Amino acid sequence: MVSTQKKSQVETLSNVLKDKSNFLLVKIDKTTHQNLESLRRELRKVNSSFKVIKNSLFEKALNRVSDSRTLFKDLRKKFFPLREPSALITLDENWDKGLKAFYEFIKKEKTLSFKLALLDNTLYNNEETEKIAKLPSKVDLIAKIIGSLKSPMSKFVYSLKYNTNKLVYVLQEKSKGVKS
Repeated sequence: MVSTQKKSQVETLSNVLKDKSNFLLVKIDKTTHQNLESLRRELRKVNSSFKVIKNSLFEKALNRVSDSRTLFKDLRKKFFPLREPSALITLDENWDKGLKAFYEFIKKEKTLSFKLALLDNTLYNNEETEKIAKLPSKVDLIAKIIGSLKSPMSKFVYSLKYNTNKLVYVLQEKSKGVKS
């Protein structure tokens, strides 16, 4: 007989999968409670949440939701059955901050790793997710593009000033030589 607690957990997971379009499924292997709590705090700062789940209950919740989204059917085919202990990290619309926060945390804590990710309605395995996490954030990329656009202009202005500045320096040296 199925307990009401398990039913409510499946219902909660189903609602999370319906509501959140971006999430990570991560492997937690012999991770201490203190480390998980510090990870929770780090993720809360970037509007993400962390929840340890049972694989079987997650699979049942995914089966419930897969009727509404075909992407979940693909997820079931590619990644199930799940074996190692898992946790679900839900990310907001700016998922790059949560992904980066988790990646920075797992660089220090080796017992955690990626299993899969659903980001912007695309499924990624653990290797692809790690590659995405290593990329600079959207804000950093925009800053680099603006900097590269500004760079040619400033070099052009410098090249226009170069001959004039050189002439001024030569004249200054000459004027110093005439006075003595």
